[in-house]
Parts: sequence; structure tokens; C-alpha cells
Amino acid sequence: MRRLALAAAMAALLLGAAASATPALLPDATFEDPDGRTLVLATLRGRVVVIVYGTRGAVDQHSAWGRRVDGDLRARGVYHVEDAADQRPVQILALAQMGGIPGSFRGLVRAWVRSHVPKDFSLWLDWEDSMSARFGAHGDLSTVVVVDRDGAVRLVVSGPPEGSAWKQVSDLLRALT
Repeated sequence: MRRLALAAAMAALLLGAAASATPALLPDATFEDPDGRTLVLATLRGRVVVIVYGTRGAVDQHSAWGRRVDGDLRARGVYHVEDAADQRPVQILALAQMGGIPGSFRGLVRAWVRSHVPKDFSLWLDWEDSMSARFGAHGDLSTVVVVDRDGAVRLVVSGPPEGSAWKQVSDLLRALT
């Protein structure tokens, strides 16, 4: 009986390890920009994707991540400022978690976001909080998800774009681009 229990425990550990070794895939999710255009994540397969998300209170941190990643990629010649965003080998997405906002208020929220987000910055609205449901909510910290060309999630980190979090993202982007 004791051996059976030990064997069952070992099997559970091994199966759990095997399951966690399989990388998560880019979730099937759709986001909306302040103008009402939609983005389906699945359409980004074939490119490296950097997703920065978090609460509405962390928009400045999301913006800082986007600018730092964009600046680093341009400095390394991965793409140039004149390259169309949809033609770049790396897509950077900033998402604001907007779950819990009733549909009847979304137009007002979009208008407010449009008036408060810099024109050179693209912010997508996640009305379902799909990213935090999948990768966790981290308070007023940005969460960064890096996805490879095959749609496999390679990294999830939280915090401002500095120190260990920045190094992990930067190092992985160097390896993927």
C-alpha cells in the first residue's frame, strides 16, 4: 500500500513537471483600441510579440516599457522608426485591463483614453481582463509577456522596465531577434 502511494505521488510529480515544461501559447484574445478597432492576438503569429499589461493605474509604466523596448530594438537595428508597425518583426502591445466596465460605458472610456494617451502611443483595451486571467494580476505593476514567433510564451515578468525584469526581457529579445 505504501509503495502504491509512493508510486502515485511520483507519477503525479512527473506528470506535473511534464505539463509545466510545455510552454503556454499566446491566448486567443481580442482587444480594442480607443477608436474601436480590434486586434486578434492569433493574427500576430510569425512575429515576436511583447505584451505589456496591467491596471489602469499603471499606464505610465506600460508606456515606459513600450518606449524602452522600442528604443532598444531600434538601436540594435531590428527595425527602424519609418518601418510600418504591422511590418516590424517584433510587435509591442500595451494593454489596459478594463474588466468590469459595463458595455454602456465603454464609449466614454474609449473617449477618455483617446484624450489622455499620447498620439505616438498605441494602447489596447482588454475589456475581459484576459491577460491577467491567464498570467496573473500584479497590482499596480506592469506585467510583460514575451511570445516567440511560434506563439509560445517564453517569459512573464512584472515590475518597472529596470533591473532584473528589464535584463530578462532584453536578453530574451536579443536571443529571439
